[in-house]
Amino acid sequence: MAARKKREADPPTQLRELASALEAEGLGRGYVLRGDERFFRDKGVEMLKRRGVQEGYEVCVHDAERGNADFRLSALIDDLSGGGLFAARRLVIVRNGAEHLKKNGTKPSPLTSALLAFLEAPEDPGSFVLSLPSLRADHAVAKAVKQSSGRLCDLRKLYDSPPPWKPDPRQTELVLWTRERARKFGVRLSPDEAVYVAAAVGNDLFELDAQLERLKSLGGEDLRKVIGWTAAGTPWTVADQVVGGQAARALAGVEALFRAGFQEKGGRRLLDASALSTMLVSSITRSLRRSLALSLELSSGASEADAARAAGVAGRGAEEALRVARSQSPSVWRERLDQAADLERRAKTGVGLDANDFALLALRWA
Repeated sequence: MAARKKREADPPTQLRELASALEAEGLGRGYVLRGDERFFRDKGVEMLKRRGVQEGYEVCVHDAERGNADFRLSALIDDLSGGGLFAARRLVIVRNGAEHLKKNGTKPSPLTSALLAFLEAPEDPGSFVLSLPSLRADHAVAKAVKQSSGRLCDLRKLYDSPPPWKPDPRQTELVLWTRERARKFGVRLSPDEAVYVAAAVGNDLFELDAQLERLKSLGGEDLRKVIGWTAAGTPWTVADQVVGGQAARALAGVEALFRAGFQEKGGRRLLDASALSTMLVSSITRSLRRSLALSLELSSGASEADAARAAGVAGRGAEEALRVARSQSPSVWRERLDQAADLERRAKTGVGLDANDFALLALRWA
């Protein structure tokens, strides 16, 4: 019988382990901080930079985000290839830039080659840090870092919904993190208060930090007066709430999405109503098609496991998707797909959509 795969530690635990390793061993040769939670990646970069300064490294920072006119790949490669100008060793920090790590045909990219040469240098040139949303575990740099004295951290977003085997919302990763973070600000939150804060603000750790700072500065003010409901989440989360008939959450989500916008992976906040409408309609249509596919499978006598497999539904959201699919007949799901198609046509003909159109849809389907 195959051994069960060891469960990966959550992001805060991985950062604590990184801090312990730095304290015990100092800087290694290379680090990869990958994952879609920029808050944790930034914390990891700060930690490594602070250690580099303590050890006397020359710190060089390159922001390789697409569209950054100030970024020069040649300057980055020079920093990786040459010795430190003012110090014996150099800490090279690279934010984003995954496109510069892609192969040129069958050959490694110039940046990949420079990073591998840096790791393999006989004399210690210092350390580098890659902070980026994603990098395949089998990428040459990721594998070389794992084999060196460095570290690869997977810093995903915290889970903001409870798993089926532990349905208590007070035990979700986001709520537990919110309580722990509040304590560092000197703010005491009960488990139920932490649930409210996490739900009201949403899975945006930068904004949660800002709101906890407000709570600290306003002291005894009523929690709900200090922190209003601004959580928009993502268009696909709001779409699932609309399709699932969760009227209260869907209405709050639609309002917050069109008022506060949607934070994209790179950290930019999308506020354009037309773009948000397009994303929301597309997500609603996708959720409806999934519900129709599941409903058809279930109505034909398929088991839940077979229905989920046939519809391509897996993971933590499968149970909720099945519950929603069972709530209506296939004919109702087809009718709702037609209604979503009408919205899509309106969006494309220039008539335009706004929050009210999606709020009415959420009420109609509740």
